[in-house]
Amino acid sequence: MLAIHSRLRAAVCGIVLAGAAVAQTTVNIPAAADNTLYETIFGDASNGAGGSTFVGTNSFGSIRRAVMRFNVASVVPAGSRILTARLNLFVTQTTVAAPFPMSGHRLTTSWGEATSVASGGGGGGGAAAVGDATWLHRFWNTQLWATPGGDFVATPSFTASMPTTGAFSTNLSRAAADDVQAWLDNPANNHGWLLKAQNETLASTAHRLNSREATSNKPTLVVTYLAPGQLGAYGTGCPTTGTNTAVASYSGSPTGGSTLTINKSQTIPNSLGADFFTLSLDPVGVALLPGCTAYLPLAEVISGNAFVTNAAGAGASTLTVPAGFPGFLISCQAVVLANNPLGFVLTNSALCVTQ
Repeated sequence: MLAIHSRLRAAVCGIVLAGAAVAQTTVNIPAAADNTLYETIFGDASNGAGGSTFVGTNSFGSIRRAVMRFNVASVVPAGSRILTARLNLFVTQTTVAAPFPMSGHRLTTSWGEATSVASGGGGGGGAAAVGDATWLHRFWNTQLWATPGGDFVATPSFTASMPTTGAFSTNLSRAAADDVQAWLDNPANNHGWLLKAQNETLASTAHRLNSREATSNKPTLVVTYLAPGQLGAYGTGCPTTGTNTAVASYSGSPTGGSTLTINKSQTIPNSLGADFFTLSLDPVGVALLPGCTAYLPLAEVISGNAFVTNAAGAGASTLTVPAGFPGFLISCQAVVLANNPLGFVLTNSALCVTQ
């Protein structure tokens, strides 16, 4: 049994992780503020109250970057764990014929949205009003960015391909979920994201996007979360027999000191398996086989109990919830030995948030 357990652990430690959400609670959070940073010599252009934001570079080589902020803590219950986060955006105009890559970066300082409105199509910006964000200013015209063009983390939290026109969504990423988690836990540090073209050296790549002042298709942050005391599940397990996929779920109450049962079904009959845990979830990664992904961050995996499946491919094990640690996300993904190219199958991830 120890040798088999070691094989299972080695199998999990040799994979890169992936996933797609089975929503527990999903909310659409409207933008609380947005604006465009127009690259100009005097840094006096803005569009705080206009119906558009801009991302890319205009025909004269002048850069445009959008900034957006969402009041997560006003919508998501305190103590919840963020599973996924992505933006829904809408392009209304560009001269670029093909999808164009952009990235979103966490802003590290506060900024303003005031009453400025750009004339015409808005691409040139309007005269900044007091309190507006501009290329040089966090708040026109008294507080400067430490770096012209915005103070943001260089490593992107997410990416996306902007279409020629129409709706699009940013990709799921653990970094985006971590940003939103931090904003929920510490609202005072919620400064939102800056959106920029990945290549800002290419002229005539500016995209006009709807802002929160648009009449429709406004920017929305879509968040999936588990509240304290909730049980849930994430993703789809690997295929087993017929149309079945391996399934794991918790039953019981995730209260400190209580015992949860981890139920496995639709796995490999009369086989051996083991549970693996983390205190987080990675929403993206690499498919191990078609339809077979893993969701537990590699560096954080903790091995759990071994179990035996019955003739129907079902099995069970238990988990004692640690006392005195409310608000923790406990993710479990089970591995069962199988006669396939991997040598095992994975369940989906069973989830709970401790009370």
